Amino acid sequence: MSKNITGRAIITVDGKRLKTGKRRHPQPGRRQSFIHDRRRRSARLPGRGRRASLECSVYHNKDTSLRELSDITGATVLFETDTGKQFILRDAFTTEPAALNSSDGTVGLNMEAISCDEV
Repeated sequence: MSKNITGRAIITVDGKRLKTGKRRHPQPGRRQSFIHDRRRRSARLPGRGRRASLECSVYHNKDTSLRELSDITGATVLFETDTGKQFILRDAFTTEPAALNSSDGTVGLNMEAISCDEV
């Protein structure tokens, strides 16, 4: 097991690299299961699927457009960590308008995708 722990990440949206802040959470998505207990017998019931998602904050600079970040649709997003792990989100889109946090110079970015694959 590697002693390196993921600490930083860079995301690339359609070829444009964005350096992330402290908040970054990729979720690969999966089918959620529910436990049903009937007369002390448990059974796992299939549930609804959950889409792949990415929550992160990216640093804002003079080249960052809030409108462009808010209008991302059909993008391929590459999420790279400093330990070498990579995740590819396909057909990604933003779910909320990008909001600038002026106290730390970051923009909150929430995205969902059709799929998320670990490379």
